Amino acid sequence: MPTSHARSPVPPPASVQPLDPRTLGRPVHLLPRFAEQLGEALNEMFRGHNRRYRAHYQVGEISIKPSAPVGSHGRWMVGDAPQGRVACLAERALVLSLMAHRYGSPDGKVEATAAENAAPPETSTEERMLGLLSQQVLARALQLIEDPLAPDAELPRLQASHQPQLSPGSWFIQIPVSEAGQGLASQLLLALDPSYISRLLKRLAEALPARPDATAAHPDPQQLVKRLSLKLEARLLEQPMPLGELLDLKPGDLIPVRLKTTDVLVDGSRLFTASVAEHQGKLCLTSFADAE
Repeated sequence: MPTSHARSPVPPPASVQPLDPRTLGRPVHLLPRFAEQLGEALNEMFRGHNRRYRAHYQVGEISIKPSAPVGSHGRWMVGDAPQGRVACLAERALVLSLMAHRYGSPDGKVEATAAENAAPPETSTEERMLGLLSQQVLARALQLIEDPLAPDAELPRLQASHQPQLSPGSWFIQIPVSEAGQGLASQLLLALDPSYISRLLKRLAEALPARPDATAAHPDPQQLVKRLSLKLEARLLEQPMPLGELLDLKPGDLIPVRLKTTDVLVDGSRLFTASVAEHQGKLCLTSFADAE
């Protein structure tokens, strides 16, 4: 009776992350340095809030990408800065959480819960809090891009918008923010004109230590020639003979030869020709010439 063999299912092909042409040939591997600096600056900003209102805000690992992350919801605060359009999106849960700490709420949980379930109507106070938070976060980001040692960057007046009309090719900075007391896990999202990313990458590349002198990295060719050792083999002669004569040879027989120019080989390759001379009972090579 024939036996059927069930084939094991073929696993789906692994997903391949497509390359973005905006990252090719650019030192994007240095962006985590900026992300670390921005995280420290924002944690310092939230520490002042934590001390004043006994909160526990903490900034998570920041990511910088040339495309918008999926699942970001909120209202943008948009403005035109000197180098192009910038915008900040703060999730409403984070804004309501800040309001709960600043203006008081039982355990700071009422507004955050309402934001998830049946969000209350937006108030002018919430709008001011959103604008203030966006202004502070964008100022710290642009300060680090322009000059980390300069005072806080000045921003144009930000306007609220559900459709920020960002510049083509804008980059996005995703900033997770948590608050342990409320169990909050939210995020901020910055959108920067590509000119800001170009300035940032240039600054990060210029901050790298200078490379060693190229002349020091490569040895002097003349010194290399002096240190390089090659094994030369001299093929003194070749004497063609008929097979019959070779088989007739007996011990003591003489083979008449005439020594001519000798081939000099390096690793089996014929590189030079030379003449053979005798010096103090030894055979030596002289009159080297390049082999044709």
